[in-house]
Amino acid sequence: MLGTTLNRMIFWELVRVFLLSLGTLTSLFLIAGVVDQASKQGLSIGQIVRIVPLLIPSMLPLTIPATTLFASCVVYGRLAHDNEVIALKAAGVHLFGIVKPALLLGLITTGTTLYLSHSVIPNTQKLLYVQVLSDPEEVIYNMLRRDRCLRHPNQPYVVYVRDVQGQRLIDVVIKQREKAEDKTTGATVYTGYGLVFRTPEAQIRVDRDAGLMTIISNHFVIYDKAAMGTTTQAGPITRPLPDSVSGKDAMQKISVIPWDQLPRRIAQVELELAEILRQRSQTQAAVDQVEDAQLRLVLQNEMRNYQYQIDMKSRQIRNLQAEIHMRPAIAVSCLVFALIGCPVGIWANRADYLSTFVMCFLPTLVIYYPLLLAGADLGKNGRIPIALGCWLADIVMGLLAVLLLWRLLRR
Repeated sequence: MLGTTLNRMIFWELVRVFLLSLGTLTSLFLIAGVVDQASKQGLSIGQIVRIVPLLIPSMLPLTIPATTLFASCVVYGRLAHDNEVIALKAAGVHLFGIVKPALLLGLITTGTTLYLSHSVIPNTQKLLYVQVLSDPEEVIYNMLRRDRCLRHPNQPYVVYVRDVQGQRLIDVVIKQREKAEDKTTGATVYTGYGLVFRTPEAQIRVDRDAGLMTIISNHFVIYDKAAMGTTTQAGPITRPLPDSVSGKDAMQKISVIPWDQLPRRIAQVELELAEILRQRSQTQAAVDQVEDAQLRLVLQNEMRNYQYQIDMKSRQIRNLQAEIHMRPAIAVSCLVFALIGCPVGIWANRADYLSTFVMCFLPTLVIYYPLLLAGADLGKNGRIPIALGCWLADIVMGLLAVLLLWRLLRR
């Protein structure tokens, strides 16, 4: 593909600009990623240093396509600005010859991004969560230092503190939630607080294997409908470890599943959905035969709960199906952007970085990513086929690339 000295020179110039811009843009995204993880998990400085290498792979599918476009625009804009394109045409060189280096760069970056999305990013994401949650006790202390509160929507309790001094919690309040049933979905939800514990000072100990968190204090004051603060309790209070700290939430995320294991996960969720549908059919048959009004009401509540579970599983399946298409679609965008950058750079006839940055990044942000997100969302909601929704942005930008190259080669 790079048979001539000119093509090799263009290609290595593309690589040089690509690597320079990739390092800069990835660093900016990395800072944002570190800040996001630190704010969510309450990480210490030592933990932040350890997770930085694990965050880099997940940044690259976002930065590689953009920097591929940027490199193509910069290099071919310089060629046009220095009148080298005119000189090549005057010498009888077909312009498709100078497009080959951009095509090669696009193929290389597409393959690299696809490889990263296939297994490298899921594996590093797992390692990231393991590293972040390696010391759950410290994670809990950091969260309490940051938020003065520890809560999770799936946990039946909330912990508040006034201050955290080292391993000491000052003025601790533990509120136990009451269970109730959602009248619309039939799902179990947590409402008000039925039991409150308070202590001036406490410590936390975590049993990760058992999934338990123990709050240790010499003296708890209990408030409930009967005690009103008059009852005291000495000894620890044990509660389930929040899913965000135990790692249960993290390991269920789609980002940690390798690409080739996504179909297996879809099949597993489909089996779970089929079992729920079977149970709902049995319950519906029972509802039709029951004459007792109170029992019929109980069964109808179960039906609403089944519908809630069916909707949740169906949504999970669509998200997994979309992920199968999203990863290669983002990888192919590298090739599309490389082919767009070549004619755009030549027509723009710019040699400076700033003009090229504005010229190539603004259209990308305004056209490609909105199309990608909107198409994927429409596919997940069932309004259009999932494959079409995930590939919509690549199809539109690919057609634009073909049109631009066709007009360039006709000149």
